Amino acid sequence: MNSKNIRFVTFLCACIAGLLGSQRASASIMLTWFPPSGYNANTAIMDATFGITGYIEDGFETTALISGLTITLSGNVPTTTWTTLPTLFNPTTQGDGNETNNQWDGSDVVDNGANNQLSGDSWATLTTFNYAPGALSFGIGLSSFQSPNSPGGLGVGNHELFVDGIDQGMIETLAPPNWSPGIVRNAYLRVDATGGSTITSVGFKNILPPSQQEDFLIFDHLAVVPIPTPEPSACLLIVSGIALVALRIPRRR
Repeated sequence: MNSKNIRFVTFLCACIAGLLGSQRASASIMLTWFPPSGYNANTAIMDATFGITGYIEDGFETTALISGLTITLSGNVPTTTWTTLPTLFNPTTQGDGNETNNQWDGSDVVDNGANNQLSGDSWATLTTFNYAPGALSFGIGLSSFQSPNSPGGLGVGNHELFVDGIDQGMIETLAPPNWSPGIVRNAYLRVDATGGSTITSVGFKNILPPSQQEDFLIFDHLAVVPIPTPEPSACLLIVSGIALVALRIPRRR
């Protein structure tokens, strides 16, 4: 292949990469909220209800996180990113008696405590679940969000949802009528990428009235569909095809 054809192949590959990149950048996401009544101790039944059957799941029953998942805590605590959980937390046996049976699967959960605990912990303002290299769909169970209209007058504050760092709005506005505020299972959220986009992070932020404390939040039953990774053989076929096209371009004297 002469130098002109090599330059043509390089240019064509760059164009294809640019088109793929622009597709992802211009796409959006879709939010689906499921009421806590969708919870089922039989996770297979619950997964079918939430449309997450076959997803890669993390129930936070061990300190190890699924491959590609990290969790970042910031605001009101020193900013830190967990690649593994610092400790396990069972809200039924390690809580203060209010969080009993707020899990979405198993016995352990993730919370927004600096050490993944309730007692003696400071609670982060923003909790972000990062997934690399990206997901087509992301699901997570939410518990203990004490919205202003929580029963028993336990409302602490509203909460904001972020996807890929972009503010999607206030959860208390987005989630109803499937939202149950208070120290209970609140809702299950599924975020779906649309139009060729990917999901790299999902964050939950406390929005507090003045002089009130941070809200203690619980997360469980995380589920993802990773973006497909092209097989090396497929990439080789594409490049080979481009090279053959380039070789067939007539040469000018």
